[in-house]
Parts: sequence; structure tokens; C-alpha cells
Amino acid sequence: MASLLDRFRALRGQRAVVRALVGEAPARVFVSLLEGGYRVRLEGAGGETALVLEPDGATPRRQPGAHSLVVHRDGRVYVNTTQDRVAVLDGASRKVLRHIPVGRDPQHLELSPDHARLYVANSGSNDVSVIDTRTDAVIASGPTGRRPLLPCVASDGSLFLPSGPDETVTALDAEGNLVATLPVGSSPHDIAVSPNARWAYQPNTGSHTVTIIDVPGRSVAGEIKVGRGPGHIAFTEDGRFAFVANTLSDDLTAVDVANHEAIGTIAAGAGAHMPMISHDGKRGYVSDFVADDLTVWDVDRREPVGRIPVGIYPHAFGISPDDRWLVVSNTGESSVCIADAQACRTVARLEVGGGPGHVDFDPDGEIAFAGCQISNQVAAIDFRRQQLIELVDVGAPAA
Repeated sequence: MASLLDRFRALRGQRAVVRALVGEAPARVFVSLLEGGYRVRLEGAGGETALVLEPDGATPRRQPGAHSLVVHRDGRVYVNTTQDRVAVLDGASRKVLRHIPVGRDPQHLELSPDHARLYVANSGSNDVSVIDTRTDAVIASGPTGRRPLLPCVASDGSLFLPSGPDETVTALDAEGNLVATLPVGSSPHDIAVSPNARWAYQPNTGSHTVTIIDVPGRSVAGEIKVGRGPGHIAFTEDGRFAFVANTLSDDLTAVDVANHEAIGTIAAGAGAHMPMISHDGKRGYVSDFVADDLTVWDVDRREPVGRIPVGIYPHAFGISPDDRWLVVSNTGESSVCIADAQACRTVARLEVGGGPGHVDFDPDGEIAFAGCQISNQVAAIDFRRQQLIELVDVGAPAA
């Protein structure tokens, strides 16, 4: 991978294309490059697979900065930033209230269901910071595997963090105390827990499986074979079904949770990445990294019903609380698209900061916030009026 990136840097601005032959589809490298904002795809010819990297048109997210963002029910916005800090904004005034020192290289954030705790996965120090949101102070640091990924908090307060290098999931209690370390598959990505906190599903990008974790028992209960390169999962609100986005096979696997059985495949666009279910449970959406669009499917029929063209590399998106609008971060072109969810069409494209990532909404459902990693800003967006309200610099003061 290092040699590929060396060639990428050397050939930028020359309209060149880098091709590397691989024996099999390199799931870990491919998804890692996609996540990093590189313009990359897989091509097959003559029984061989080539990894194709386009230096021009990509905006790699190599430096630390605002990426993962969550909004507290009182309107405060939390986002990771530089200097090993989490920035806290007042969502109404868009003023930076404070910076919270955490572990090294904070990557992803998640709030507990009651919003009393904020969890920060620190990929540089291999731990998770536990923040009391009443005081915005770190009250504990829990151990994780190496380079912990997205934290997931169950409705019972249980905390789970996957580690790609260790091929494990760390289970902790709400205060950050270690409960168990569980073996999973190759290159685990974004773990998800069923709404009733009975099961956790861990997609394993490299082994093309989902590991089933018994949440109350803190044990591995089995494995589900899914499509190629699974990365993210969405459960339906009633917990009966889960939908797994498979980035290499460009589809979703529908799973019957009661039996842990794959019951169907839904065709999606190239690089199917992050799925979400509408609040009313009727429609599902998945961002298609390579196809630069979103696939829409009918949840009950488990069939695609449309595609919504957006911008380059739709990394993440959010569904407005009334299910009327989609706010889509286009990581590859520093823009956000606003789409009419019912009509399945984009109605506006707004320029924002560099490398937009995660999206969340204010408590009233009126403003969307997006972290912009490259410029280290938070974009505040009035999605109904289709206007950028403000770009807020969230960089931490010099240590």
C-alpha cells in the first residue's frame, strides 16, 4: 500500500492512472483507500484483478481534523479535532465553547442513549475516553484493541469497539471498564447492536462475514456469510432485520435476525458503503462510494426502487427527522448535497469545508451539521432553505 501511495503522490496533476495487479480483491486495502478519500476502484480482466488509483480528482483525508460529529439533545455539537482534542460547539450560536483533551488521534465519537456519556475512540493511544456530558470532563479511559474503530453503544449501556489489527471486539461497560475481548473475522469494521440490545453484528471486511455476538453473554454466537467486503450495518427499528452493505460486491445482504440467516440480496451501486433506514421504517438508503450516488430500497419488499446521483465519494449522510430530506457529504469534492427523499432526486449542492464526513441534526430537526476533516471545520446547513449557514473553525489552541 505504501508504494501505491508513493506513486499517487508522484503522479498528481499529470492525469495519470496507477494500476496494481492483485491475486484477489484486496478488501482491506481497497476499503481503507476509499475511507481515506482516494479515488480508487477494482477492475477485472483475464482472470486477474487490478486496483486502479486515480491521483487527479481525489482529496485524501490524511491529516487529523473534524470528521466524526454527534449532536447532544441540548444542542451541543461534539466533533473530533486536532491536538488530540474534542471540540464542543453551541449549535444555536455556532460558537466553540471549549476543547476537551482526550487520547491520541481521536477518530470517532458516539453518545450513550441517554446522552449522559460521550465515548471517543482514540486510534493513536488504543483506548476510549469516557466524557461526562454534564461537565464535559473525561472521567475514565478504557482499554481497546489496536487502532479502535467506531464505538457502538447498546440501549443497555454496553460499549463495543472493533480493532482491525487485532481482529477483535472490545466489550466495556458504560464507565469504560473492560468486560470481554472477543475474536471476530478479518478486518472488522463498524459494529452494530440490535435495538433490544440482544445481538451485536460485527461485519468483517476481509473475511466477507458477519460475526454474531451475544450481548448479555458477552460471547461469540456464530457467523453469517454475506457479500464481499461488508463494512456497515443498519437494523430496522423493530430489530427483525438487518441490512449489511457489501463494498466489494456492490450490494446489501438482508438478514433475518431471529434466525441469523441471510434471506436476500439487494443490488446497489459500486462501492456500497453506509446503509440507513428511514425513521418510519419504509425505505432504506446506502451511499455508493464509487458510483457517486445513493441506492434507495423498499424495506418490506427488499428491492431497489431508485438511485440518487450526488457528488464525488458520498462518505456519509443523514436523514432528517421527518424523513423528508437527505443531507449527503461528498468527501471527494468538499460539498454537501441535499436530496428530496421522496422524489429520489438531488435539489441542491452546497460548497462546504474540505473532506466532509459525518452528519447529524440539531434537536429541532432544523439544522444539519457536517464535520469537514481537511479544513477542520463544522458546516451548519439549513437544508430546507438549501443554504450554508456557517463554516465554524474548530481547531484546538496550540498546546
